Amino acid sequence: MKYILYCRKSMDSEDRQVLSLDSQEHELITIAEKNSLKIVKTFKESCTAKDSGRPLFNEMVTMLQSGKADAILCWKLDRLARNFLDGGLIMDMLQKGIIKEIRTYESTHLPNESAFIMAMQFGMANQFSRDLSVNVKRGNRAKLEKGGWPNHPPFGYLNDKANKTIVIDESRSKYTIKAFELYATGSHSFQEISDILYSEGLRTNSGKKVYRATIHRIVTNPFYCGLMLRDGKYYPGNHQPLISKDLFDQAQQVLQGKLHPRPKTHFFPLRGFLKCENCGCALTACLKKGHQYYYCTNGKGNCSEHQKYMRENYLYDMVAPILQTIKYDEEIIEIMYQAAKEKTELKDTYAESVLTTLQSRLESCKTKESRLLDTFLADQISKDIYDAKILEIHNERVSLDQQLKDARSKSTPALTLEPIKNVFLEASRAMKDFTDADDERKRKVIEKLLWNLSIKNRTVAQQSFKSPYSILAKSPKTGDILTLCAGKDSNLRRP
Repeated sequence: MKYILYCRKSMDSEDRQVLSLDSQEHELITIAEKNSLKIVKTFKESCTAKDSGRPLFNEMVTMLQSGKADAILCWKLDRLARNFLDGGLIMDMLQKGIIKEIRTYESTHLPNESAFIMAMQFGMANQFSRDLSVNVKRGNRAKLEKGGWPNHPPFGYLNDKANKTIVIDESRSKYTIKAFELYATGSHSFQEISDILYSEGLRTNSGKKVYRATIHRIVTNPFYCGLMLRDGKYYPGNHQPLISKDLFDQAQQVLQGKLHPRPKTHFFPLRGFLKCENCGCALTACLKKGHQYYYCTNGKGNCSEHQKYMRENYLYDMVAPILQTIKYDEEIIEIMYQAAKEKTELKDTYAESVLTTLQSRLESCKTKESRLLDTFLADQISKDIYDAKILEIHNERVSLDQQLKDARSKSTPALTLEPIKNVFLEASRAMKDFTDADDERKRKVIEKLLWNLSIKNRTVAQQSFKSPYSILAKSPKTGDILTLCAGKDSNLRRP
């Protein structure tokens, strides 16, 4: 027989008592030499067997199925599998004779023997992994409750293996504190903090820069103020905090944009909403001689629009007519609002009437059942008649239950029409609000209504409204109420 020597050790805690890969290989080679076994391939895999998908295990299976090998030599069966999918595959191949022998340090398994023993061993291995996972999680929770941290400590701390505690890393903790202090000012980005700390001597173990993703993890970790977060729950830690809770909270407020906004030298209302139709780059702005000018950033380096500066008033005159495209006559808005309100109230009244009728009929069925039972118990009707009538009532009840369910699903509460009306009114007043507003108010109007404007040759090439204003922009605005509602309600048509 041609044997595959398979060794596996997981990095998980489940394999702490298992021999190393080299030790397994040494013991198995000794067995092979003692019994004159022919080893055609050796696999040494560092991977958990709790889940299927191990690459070397799958390669071994392929070799066995192709006939390049027909036997396995391993330390124990649990080295092959701790899950039922892989375990079942090995058992099936053994019973079909694809695998002629599985030899372990303790026993030998052949195709003609009962599969019960192997199934039991694979099942025990699987259950051991499941129990171990539960026990580890329970142990971690217990450690957290006592103020201990069950994982590697975060940046700025070290494990004290002798006392099994977490202590401050004197060489790095000062950089952690500095990161919080810099970010809490609201004047530095994660990248800027990374650059500052690098210039002051902070390096990773490999001598590289600590990048902004690490700075972000530091600033958002409550561990540094004495709290441990695990699975959404906070635990008080026994370790010494590096910063105060107030400093941590201040940093979180900056992160959420609630505190210390970064200083702005100038305010440009339209910046962020304009882009170049020619190259797709954003338009930026600058201040020259007391006026705001917008121009293409030319980020791709090949745009002819780059030198075409546009003054803010010139752009304001272009934006205002765009807002006119979502304007409705306020008299028409009020008429449509009142009509929708009456229609909604009518639908609600009808739906309520249907529900009341169905519930009344359902109660009537219950009464019929009660009376029919009384009649049957008084021997006034035969059992055949009773069974037929009770079946008829039952079927009616089922039908009514379904009708009631359908009616309730179709019955919706009265729509809140006020917000819808307000959307129309905001759209109708948008151009005037924008024209009459100061720069900050102009910005708010644009933020609420527009996604972006595309500029080409100093004119608007395309515009994109936010929802629901994009729908209003495409709807007809001209004509009176009779024209807009033509075909919708015959009562509104001209005589």
